[in-house]
Amino acid sequence: MLRREYKDMMDQLSPREELVEQVLSQAGTHTQPGQKRRRPMHKKKLILALAAALVVLTGSAVAVGSQLGLLHAFFQGDTSGLEPYVQTDLGSAENEDFRFTVNSAYYDGMTVYATVTLEGLNEAAVDDLMHSRSDAELHREIWGDEMADNMLETGKSGPDTIMCNQKEVTEAAGYEYTGGGIGGSSLPAPSDTSRSWKVHATFERWIGPMDTPLELWVGFMGREYSVEIPLDTVVGSAHLETDQEFLFNSLNGQRAILTEATLTPTQLYYEIQSVGEMKTDTGWDATGGRFVLKMKDGSLITSSQLEGLDRTHFDWNSGVFIFQIEFVQVNFSDVSEVESIIFGDTEFPLDGSEPTLANEEERLYPFYVPRYQYDGSPFYTDVEALCRGLGAEYTWDADTQTATMTYRDVTIQMTMGESQALVDGEPLDLCYKSWVEETGEEVTLPLPIRMEAGSLVAPSLVLQEPWSIDISFVHINGSGDQDPSQLVVLP
Repeated sequence: MLRREYKDMMDQLSPREELVEQVLSQAGTHTQPGQKRRRPMHKKKLILALAAALVVLTGSAVAVGSQLGLLHAFFQGDTSGLEPYVQTDLGSAENEDFRFTVNSAYYDGMTVYATVTLEGLNEAAVDDLMHSRSDAELHREIWGDEMADNMLETGKSGPDTIMCNQKEVTEAAGYEYTGGGIGGSSLPAPSDTSRSWKVHATFERWIGPMDTPLELWVGFMGREYSVEIPLDTVVGSAHLETDQEFLFNSLNGQRAILTEATLTPTQLYYEIQSVGEMKTDTGWDATGGRFVLKMKDGSLITSSQLEGLDRTHFDWNSGVFIFQIEFVQVNFSDVSEVESIIFGDTEFPLDGSEPTLANEEERLYPFYVPRYQYDGSPFYTDVEALCRGLGAEYTWDADTQTATMTYRDVTIQMTMGESQALVDGEPLDLCYKSWVEETGEEVTLPLPIRMEAGSLVAPSLVLQEPWSIDISFVHINGSGDQDPSQLVVLP
């Protein structure tokens, strides 16, 4: 899976949608883990001369928050156990033109997830809101004409549509603020006079319950129209502090020391200290952010199954590496359901007892598979080699030229030459988006199943999505250069 930078942009795709869009379109870019986009310094200035703030605390936010379905908006899986941690009566702030409401919020000690609504209170304000005029003018001053003109043309939001006091909260927690991110995407509008967004503000580490609230406000309205989200309501977590050495990267033998880890139902934060220099040979970054949860019922849940969005902070001089993995898939609601976290070859019990060598099955370790590409299409890989590495069932019918494979109770069938696969009997069209250079026209092209050196090869995305595995580029020589011959699989 392509690891993506945690963007400060609004109206971005969900992690899964963003992944599919990027892999299928093959834009040819890859964001290095740990790379951060720097935002230009700017002065805060109100674009509109608005009346003095009128802060209105009402119970109406409860109903709106429930309708927007905060947990459903951010996470997949059964989120019912997290409902007690969702705050809904958070209030609103308004002036003579706009009312800003924080409908609902959930806090896991590292990230605040919220749904917000901005409503126009008169005809002119509604027209302004629907065409992003005031919002675009704020972004014109900060980001320049290109972004502002695009917002006016599309009616979309920008990176400073919703703002927050993330720096103040970080410093109140006793940590230096070195940057952070607030991002989100549009939700269906509650009415003809309003717009709504889901917003996430992520701190650079686990800070836990706080007396200092997070404030959210609309950029062009100004902070005097902010609404507070209390941070003393936080989901349960498990915290470890250890100096245990473990095998960090089984592909190149890199070892590291786990110094700290915090697990919640929706996120994992951990810090490591590399043993010696961090190796930057082939596959050096492939296993960053990888872990396995051992549940008390005996089952294992890998980081790939949780579909995490990985934010990584590197300090090459000190050898300290920090990983934040925000889960998309919710598999448990209480950390007491988890017995231990397995990093590499070591199992770290959440009750704080001594770490032990893990009995993790070898097929859960990362491994390489061949990489192929045809005429700019998404990357293909050897189907049988992938199944062999995973320990998946694989059969080949030479008469029909059809491969049948089963992994994690999902069966996929592929036939040589066809541009369709069967996933548990349901047809899945194999195609990707491309563009005609001369006209800029977007076209949809088929992705036929192929044969390479006597082996069936298929688009890697088709296999990784149904089976909840990651298939990633392999970087070589400590650079952004990709290995043209192989991919790495994280079960």
